[in-house]
Amino acid sequence: MKKLFIMYGIGTVSLLFAETVAIAPKDTYWIWIALVFAAFGVLIWFVSSRRTQKMEEMYRQMLEKQQEIEQSQALFLASISENIHDIVAKNYQDTAYVPDVAGEKAKTIQKEKRRKLLDVTNDLIEFLRLKSKKVEITHEKFNLNNVLNEVSGSVCSQFKGSDVELIFDIDSNIPRYLIGDARNLERTLHNLLEYVLSEVDSGEVTLEIAMFGNYEEQIELQFRLSDKGQGLSEAQKESLFVPTYDEESQTYSGLGLFVAKSLIEMMQGALVVDSVVGKGTTFTLTLPFEMLDPSNRRNYRLPEKVLTAKKVFIVDRSYNSGLAIKKMFAYFRHDVKVVTKEEFLGKKHNLTPYDIVILDESLFNPRTVAYLEQLKKQKALKVIALNALLQKNEEEKYPELVDRVLSKPANQERVFELIINLFTPQRIEKSKEEAKSHNAYGLTHRSEIQEAPHITQQSFRDFSGKRLLIVEDDTINQKVLTNILKVSGMEIAIANNGREAVNMVKESLEPFDLVLMDINMPVMDGYVATQMIRLESEYDNLPIVAFTALALESEREKIFNSGMNAYLTKPLNIGKLYTVFKMYMPGSSAQQQRVQSYKVVDSNVLDIDKGIGYANGNEGFYMEILKEFLDAYGNSGELFAKLVHEHRYEQLKMLCLDIKGLTGSIGAIQMYQLIAKVHQKVIYHQEEMLSEYIDAYEKELGRLESEIERYLSH
Repeated sequence: MKKLFIMYGIGTVSLLFAETVAIAPKDTYWIWIALVFAAFGVLIWFVSSRRTQKMEEMYRQMLEKQQEIEQSQALFLASISENIHDIVAKNYQDTAYVPDVAGEKAKTIQKEKRRKLLDVTNDLIEFLRLKSKKVEITHEKFNLNNVLNEVSGSVCSQFKGSDVELIFDIDSNIPRYLIGDARNLERTLHNLLEYVLSEVDSGEVTLEIAMFGNYEEQIELQFRLSDKGQGLSEAQKESLFVPTYDEESQTYSGLGLFVAKSLIEMMQGALVVDSVVGKGTTFTLTLPFEMLDPSNRRNYRLPEKVLTAKKVFIVDRSYNSGLAIKKMFAYFRHDVKVVTKEEFLGKKHNLTPYDIVILDESLFNPRTVAYLEQLKKQKALKVIALNALLQKNEEEKYPELVDRVLSKPANQERVFELIINLFTPQRIEKSKEEAKSHNAYGLTHRSEIQEAPHITQQSFRDFSGKRLLIVEDDTINQKVLTNILKVSGMEIAIANNGREAVNMVKESLEPFDLVLMDINMPVMDGYVATQMIRLESEYDNLPIVAFTALALESEREKIFNSGMNAYLTKPLNIGKLYTVFKMYMPGSSAQQQRVQSYKVVDSNVLDIDKGIGYANGNEGFYMEILKEFLDAYGNSGELFAKLVHEHRYEQLKMLCLDIKGLTGSIGAIQMYQLIAKVHQKVIYHQEEMLSEYIDAYEKELGRLESEIERYLSH
């Protein structure tokens, strides 16, 4: 039809042209003008028609694609309501029993299943909250370092054992405190990192953080998350943020990224994905924030000038990781040199000029250790071991010459605190028995909480009538905790940040029996909130237990220095939660029944009643002390003999003090009396008589161990 119309138009122009031959020349000019305009009009109509046709086709394709996405999401939403109960129930059952698998392997499998269940559940809840428009964006003060700690702690725990090198490369001008939405920033970074780490098996994954667009209080932070993996095709990029459900495998995909992108848009940010197949992928996230104090350009100030301008030598297994750490030390005007691991092993370096030596944990071989020990005798050299949160081993044993451990990925605040702790006079580290004793704020438990077996929701009825304060800014975590404890009979109050917690503790008419304190919160974090509570002496005996995703040695120090009594690690484990309640809220009938049914063999070897009395009447806590005693000093007979034979009397005196303190608090009367005699011999320099106590120490320790094991197994 369009072709006929065009041909008709051309024919009309030709006819008009023929007729002009008979017209007077003076009129020919205007006729030709009319003909040109007519032809031009036909051409414009034709081009416009073609363009309209193309636009209509593009619109139709976009509409079809949008309908496909909407249908996919509708099916996804429908599948949630139909399948979430079955999936959660199936996963929960799977965590309860692992057939044909025993011991540590079973625990690992169960832990992994619980983690996957928790991740899926959290993403599903967040997805539904987004769809129902329940997610709100907040603008509150927060510490960016706390957010990075939470993110690194959660994803590194999730991907423990990976060969990936995770690097945080943070520009030195990034503010310590910002005003914005910390919770949704944490969720976004976690989901992006979770996706990237699930897609790569090795190499480096780098999170770069830069600041630009600084206009008065307004700034924009750029987070660039990049890997060197397989990359994405255009088709994969298009479907990256579209959540789907696979009915056969009963698994969800794209959910975490959908949540991340939605939160970014709600926070007025932008997310761009660049990827090249075979070369890797980069997620670039930009978000607006406000600076808390624009006039303060120096975010971290060391307390003394002597702590600046140190010479630092870094050897990391990843050169790029070493450079990122160099940037953090250079902020404090340190002169930093970074060398590769291969270069360090290839030739001997003169470390005499340096004040701080930072070495990858794999480099502490006998030759290097001997060299560093010699240097430490000559000068005040500080040695730091570098490890990675993604490494397989939970706890590494380092040589005694190591002053501190720095875990990667690091951030500026942890390096700041590391420098202060390195050069500030520290008291001798508490040994395990001191860690279990009374401090200014009651009983402390410095090691990881043990999981109580076979715990269900009904188990928490042991604490009926107790008053619990949950301090947590994440509404999902609040609901998880309250749902677990809904049949407990406990009185539960919730604070959304540290400031609310302080006010609730001080204004409550009835005192709380326990406070669960999250660390990373806006407005006021858990450290400051605990310090504010401890300012009032009437709250000295209020147990405060930290809730954190990153339980590094440095963070544990901050936890206990702020006045907390113990810590729980995320994600929540109800067996460990029960143990904490049992330790700090004693008095349940189950605990009393256990004590009464135990038959004492010899109260001079182990006086259970006296030990529980020293533990503030808390049998659960007393049992933890006994377990720690066996772990720490169960084989100390060999050490005792060695110290005597090698005439290392100063170390022997320290051992005596350790054992005296602990055996006295657990009710080990005979062991306490024996070690008190040994201690006197050391104090009064009667060293020649110490060898007489070697056999007696071994024998009495054996009797005590047997009685403790019998009691714990009862």
